[in-house]
Amino acid sequence: MATTKPVAEVVTEGSSGATGGPAAGAKAAFAIPAFRSLWLNNVFFFLVMNAQRFVLGWLVLEGLNGNERTQGLVVFALGVPALFLVLHAGNWADRYNRKRLLVGSQIATLAVTLVAALLVQADVMTIELAIVVALAMGATTAIGSPVRAALVPALVPRALLFTAIAATSLAMTTSMILGPVAANFVGDQLGLAAAFWFMSSLLAIGLVVLVPMEVPTHADVEPAAAGTEPETASYSVWAGSVEAFRHVVRDRALSRLFLLLTVAGSTVNPAVMVSIQAFVKEEFGRDAGDSAPILAVMGVGIAVSSFVVMRKGDMANKGALFQRALMVGSLMTLLMGRTTAYWQLLPLSLMMGLGGGFYINMNQGLIQSNTPQRLMGRVMALYTLIQAGLLPVGALTLGYVGGAVGMGNAISGAGIISLVVVLVVYSTDREFRRLG
Repeated sequence: MATTKPVAEVVTEGSSGATGGPAAGAKAAFAIPAFRSLWLNNVFFFLVMNAQRFVLGWLVLEGLNGNERTQGLVVFALGVPALFLVLHAGNWADRYNRKRLLVGSQIATLAVTLVAALLVQADVMTIELAIVVALAMGATTAIGSPVRAALVPALVPRALLFTAIAATSLAMTTSMILGPVAANFVGDQLGLAAAFWFMSSLLAIGLVVLVPMEVPTHADVEPAAAGTEPETASYSVWAGSVEAFRHVVRDRALSRLFLLLTVAGSTVNPAVMVSIQAFVKEEFGRDAGDSAPILAVMGVGIAVSSFVVMRKGDMANKGALFQRALMVGSLMTLLMGRTTAYWQLLPLSLMMGLGGGFYINMNQGLIQSNTPQRLMGRVMALYTLIQAGLLPVGALTLGYVGGAVGMGNAISGAGIISLVVVLVVYSTDREFRRLG
């Protein structure tokens, strides 16, 4: 059986380390074979994840003649499994073979996507079946997400952590650009079923690149301190999750960070990632698929700022950078709801994306650099719970609010709530601003 060397040893053998500047740091991170495999898998997985919400929303609004409330319900079904499964997945990530968890969850996602493709191809898809498909997709994705996030600090040394996080963000944002656009192109040319076949093929390729990935055991990454490793017989998901929650609450900086992530996850994120589809259709009379260029432009902005972060490596005052980025995103969301022409959404999306790269990289970097490895899976599960679990709740809420007061007003309202909260925290918590 092949054995996996500690990440520091791999870096020593495979690169000159992180001391040669930002470019050398990026090369050193990609010189680690396991991280390289994970990064490639992330590209294909994030292509599908970013296409999922878009394709399901497109299917409901155009293929099944649904409305913004129906779309919100399906997207809610896509994300709601995270509320029930992600904490279990985080605990599993801290205890069991992470490669097997990742591969198994992606195989399950592939199977569900293939079933969806067959249903659409046979012209038997209904709103009810779309909800079932969304629930199944959400469940399989929820199991893999904390594992995926927790693997990054396990595969690279601390000196390369922010570079690796930024590189992972580049994979995510490249997928944000290409996922919806590519799925929209395939669907336009070959029909909605082809968009599901396209996602299935990407998942299959992603599984292939995971085959050579070797993941260190939990003991190799960080041996448990005396008295910190729970006994198997008495261990429970609840106890493990409570331990992670206490870590977040007791750390002043992390508690502030998670507060802001919660606000953004229930307001700005669903407004821009989901509700914008219904807004484009309702306000401008365009095809719901026309939201793809908006997400692509946003992805370009995130990719540019993520590249800047990757080149700079570790940065000072990450807390302030994160909050300023959230201010930009909140303001852009407010303005998006006030637009009177489709083209006005594009520059606002670009500005939001430029701030988004700092938002994503700073929050993940702060969490992963302030969390011990033995808790990483569970803390990242809490992070995923907020990011993925609150998205469908926010989308469903905005769908109903938008149906009552107009989707533009609902989107602007979400931006206002987020902006007010982050301004209050920024002006009152100097320690968090200086957090590096």
